[in-house]
Amino acid sequence: MKTYDFKVLEPAVLDFWKAKQTYQKLVQRNRDGKKFYYLDGPPYTTGKIHIGHAWGKALRDMLLRYKRMNGFNVWDRPGFDMHGLPIEVSVEKELGIRDKHEIVNKFGLQKFIEACEKYALDNLWPMIEDFRRLGVWLNWDDPYMTIKSEYIEGAWWALAEAEKKGLLNIGKKAMTWCPRCATALAKHELEYANRKDESIFVKLKVENKPNEYLIVWTTTPWTIPYNMAVMVHPAFNYVRCQVDNEVWVIAEALAQAVIGTVAKKEFTVIETLKGEALKGTKYAHPFKDEIAFHQTNRESNAYTVVLSEKYVTTDAGSGLVHCAPGCGPEDFEVGKAHNITAFNETDEHGCFPESMGELKGLVAKQDDAKFIELLDARGALLGKSKINHEYAHCWRCKTPVIFRATDQWFLAVEQLRDQMAKNNEKLTWVPDWAGSRQFDSWLKSLQDWCISRQRFWGIPLPIWLCGCGKRKVIGTQKELESLTNKKLDNLHRPWIDAVRIPCPCGKAMQRVPDVLDVWLDSGVAPWATLKYPSHEQPFMDLGFPDVILEGKDQVRGWFNSLTCMAMVSFGRIPFRAVYMHGFINDAQGRKMSKSLKNFITPYEIIDVFGADTLRFYQIGGAQPGLDLNFNHEDAKTKHRNLVVLWNLHNLLQDLAAELKRDPSKLDPIVMRSLFSVEERFLFSKVASTQKLVTRLFDELRLNEVPSHVEDLFLTVSRSYVQMVRDKMAVGEDSEREVVLFALYHAVTESLRLLAPIAPFIAEQMWQNLRKEFKLEEESVHLALWPKANEKDIDESLERQMTQADAVMQAILAAREKAKLSVRWPIKKVAVITQGRDAIRSIEEIADIIKTQTNVKELHAHHELPEVKLSLAPNQGPIGKDFGKGRLKVLSYIEHLAKSNPADALVALAKEGIIVAQWEGEEFKLNKDHLIINREVPKHLIEMPFRGGFVYLDTTRTPELDAEGFAREIMRRTQQLRKDAGLKKSDTIALYVQTGEELAKQLDQWVSKIAEKCGANPAKIGSLDPVRKHEHQAEETIKGKQIRFFLDKVN
Repeated sequence: MKTYDFKVLEPAVLDFWKAKQTYQKLVQRNRDGKKFYYLDGPPYTTGKIHIGHAWGKALRDMLLRYKRMNGFNVWDRPGFDMHGLPIEVSVEKELGIRDKHEIVNKFGLQKFIEACEKYALDNLWPMIEDFRRLGVWLNWDDPYMTIKSEYIEGAWWALAEAEKKGLLNIGKKAMTWCPRCATALAKHELEYANRKDESIFVKLKVENKPNEYLIVWTTTPWTIPYNMAVMVHPAFNYVRCQVDNEVWVIAEALAQAVIGTVAKKEFTVIETLKGEALKGTKYAHPFKDEIAFHQTNRESNAYTVVLSEKYVTTDAGSGLVHCAPGCGPEDFEVGKAHNITAFNETDEHGCFPESMGELKGLVAKQDDAKFIELLDARGALLGKSKINHEYAHCWRCKTPVIFRATDQWFLAVEQLRDQMAKNNEKLTWVPDWAGSRQFDSWLKSLQDWCISRQRFWGIPLPIWLCGCGKRKVIGTQKELESLTNKKLDNLHRPWIDAVRIPCPCGKAMQRVPDVLDVWLDSGVAPWATLKYPSHEQPFMDLGFPDVILEGKDQVRGWFNSLTCMAMVSFGRIPFRAVYMHGFINDAQGRKMSKSLKNFITPYEIIDVFGADTLRFYQIGGAQPGLDLNFNHEDAKTKHRNLVVLWNLHNLLQDLAAELKRDPSKLDPIVMRSLFSVEERFLFSKVASTQKLVTRLFDELRLNEVPSHVEDLFLTVSRSYVQMVRDKMAVGEDSEREVVLFALYHAVTESLRLLAPIAPFIAEQMWQNLRKEFKLEEESVHLALWPKANEKDIDESLERQMTQADAVMQAILAAREKAKLSVRWPIKKVAVITQGRDAIRSIEEIADIIKTQTNVKELHAHHELPEVKLSLAPNQGPIGKDFGKGRLKVLSYIEHLAKSNPADALVALAKEGIIVAQWEGEEFKLNKDHLIINREVPKHLIEMPFRGGFVYLDTTRTPELDAEGFAREIMRRTQQLRKDAGLKKSDTIALYVQTGEELAKQLDQWVSKIAEKCGANPAKIGSLDPVRKHEHQAEETIKGKQIRFFLDKVN
């Protein structure tokens, strides 16, 4: 395969791996190697993979391929999250089920569970095929599935450990609740989105004070029926204001904003008092006549003003905070402290029941407008205003959440958070701030974890209760079967619901009907994926994962659940290192969504550029923790660069065929003895790249790896091959063999380095070279990771060549400006730079620069007398930075301009600043303070480079032009040979017809043209050819008509 065609290549490589069992051979080879435990973060089996999956899996696969090439025995069992609301919501949509009552009462729980299992399994295998297509190597034959009994036991065991340690509790708490899914939601299951809601100011009538009202504010009108108290800050100033014939109590700082702006009323302050003075003030509930609970409740602190320094501010609202302990965690906390009931009778779908009087049938949040109307009808509505705010939504169905106070099961992780934060300090985080700031902050604000969910498709809580008060937490299937003397085939609902455990009291214990928060499923993965506790040895051998890798949303997700579950079970954080990547946005930085029509799938890139390009681009596309703005043009560039390497491997094969030599058989000692500076540079570049890339992998700086591997093979193509092109074409056999030897080394080592990043193209090139040169390893992925030869590394030479490249690029840019292609020689170039080392370095490699840029003379200097420098002050920055002292600065610059501006510019170039002593003061100038003008003679073209300037002399001579024409003739003759279908080894007879004057100028170049073009004979003249030739062409070069005639010589 001479041309890179990923559409053919990648499927063929997949077939090759399958036929040769390459992955299996690698696993077998490394079975006695050092163990490396990678824990795969399980995606939900809810459909095809998305572009974010592709990014994450490519990063993981690259790391694991690197580890395997280093001989590690890698534990690489992939995983899939197959429980929870993500699956249930999808199945409900498929079946047309509206709510959970229909599941039980119409469809049937068993049928629903079976449908969920089928859905999860049906989506698993297509996802595996998608990951395979990306070239991801994991143990796909044995993925861990959270629905299997062996995995469920891992969660049960962890809860049994929590029970032993007193960390598993039941309690009533105001929880965020999804009314559509009818279940409690934990903090990490909330997604926040901006909403425009109606906020209201409500008047609560003070008892025993006619026409006096407490003014409270809320953004959730549906919670007013559940109001139980009003909070004020004890130290804030409050005012009693006369408003028409009423008295309103409000925070002094907010009186004008609320009364004047919202209510649009005039008011007079009749008293100012501290919040402390309002403590115990009683008021009448606006819905007391409708709600029986408020009529009978006799709690002493209910319907009174209570004090709170923590939850009262004057940032917004009225400074008096509506407190509904059944409708929010902060209110719940205050209510608990004051022995106030967490009243909330909203059902699981957010509906108000019959006990709520005329509010019966209203739906929390959904019917906010109706609640406002009812308050207005009671004269309790002061005013309303629209507010834009972030509001919590269910992470799966996107419904706005409400609050309910219900009995739930909790893991008491708050008491562990200090130890978690301390343990977190010992971990390796990439980027560091993900751990030291983001995860540390999350851990320090951690709340007890509500783990119970009022749903069906999940790991059942292994908690059995008896009416006598006893409870039993089951740790394993074996334990449960022993207690019941029954064989259990399925640990899911509804089968597990029927299991009863005998209680010592003589009654039967019944299981709590809830299932676990699905995040707990993945949280036990470190041991559950190893089938612990039913199989102890794998966990004993491997311990906890060496590394995990996920996106930044997992700080509050998987990183959190892993940490909580391991701390509860083992008292430690269950991973040693984390690599965290960001999200993928579109090229403009917008979140991808179908509504914006900017959503892309992995296959949209794979089908256009190939999986290797997708991997190559994504892996190096963004810094750790930061988002990747996906740009198709950037992906296209990566594709083109892969083609460069493909062409290099073709060049290697062609050169070997031409020389009839196998580079792997060339004597390294002999070859090295013949090295020129170009080969020494190349071998240094290979070794230093191997060393650097190895370090980057070991430090988990994964995103930096692709650019350095890419830089290596681009340097081979753009620097080394260009430097040796003449030697490769017409050099002595020994010289050409050295080039072959060097190319072979650079290309094969590049393939080893590239293999973890772009496994398909690396494999195919390896196979092509293996066929030609009998490479030992059957696959590049069975090759060992290269170890850098430290003796080859010459950092000084690499710096020189880097500098040479910068100078060459500047010369080529100057050529372009002068409209002189590189085939036309330049008389001379001056390189102006600062520092003796820089000048010496350029002089040492001047021959390479001259050869590559076709320059006859090149010298480096500190300055060029022909270029006149002048300085002027840049008034704007000087005025801004020096203010009143600017006059002295201006005076100094005037002096500098008249004396020796070159010396000042040398200092500016070397240090970045000019330190000036002038008229008794010291100040520092930078490049922004100066306007630097250069008067460049017309025959010179100036071009900057990093470290200085190059000046290209455009003066032409007949000798220079003759060489230019000769080079153009060589190029066009080679093109005519190619068009004629001739091989490189074919000899031709060549005649070039041009004007008489030009023919004479070119006379001295005939032998060189013959050598370069494989011509024997070759002739240049002004007369018409004496015979007809098989191939001919006519060109206009610099205004000269030139005709080419050639034949193949038999």
